[in-house]
Amino acid sequence: MTKILLIEDEEQHIALVRIRLESKGFEVAAARSGREGAEAAASQKPDLILLDFMLPDMGPEKAIRAIRAAPGAAKTPIVAFTALDRKDIERRKLSGELAGMVPKPYEAEELLEEIERITKNRIL
Repeated sequence: MTKILLIEDEEQHIALVRIRLESKGFEVAAARSGREGAEAAASQKPDLILLDFMLPDMGPEKAIRAIRAAPGAAKTPIVAFTALDRKDIERRKLSGELAGMVPKPYEAEELLEEIERITKNRIL
């Protein structure tokens, strides 16, 4: 079973994503801040991380660095889950910081397609 860590501070978004992904057979854990997300990445060893770029405790650069520094999370694919500038996200994808992007607001199928695209060739 693919384990996904959702780092998102909005409880409503967490609940909706969890329902959608769990109904498709994914295991979903959630963290509500960048700090909690980095700790969860280390302890839970997710297969993929959905990262909101507008967290209350840190910006995207700091959050990505914290996740990458977490033991065992250096290579975990991170997907931007945000309404922020697509050009910035594309630049980050090209640089290898991010594996993908799901823009907010999002369609459930778009979220599932991006997760499947990233995880289909990985041995989980």
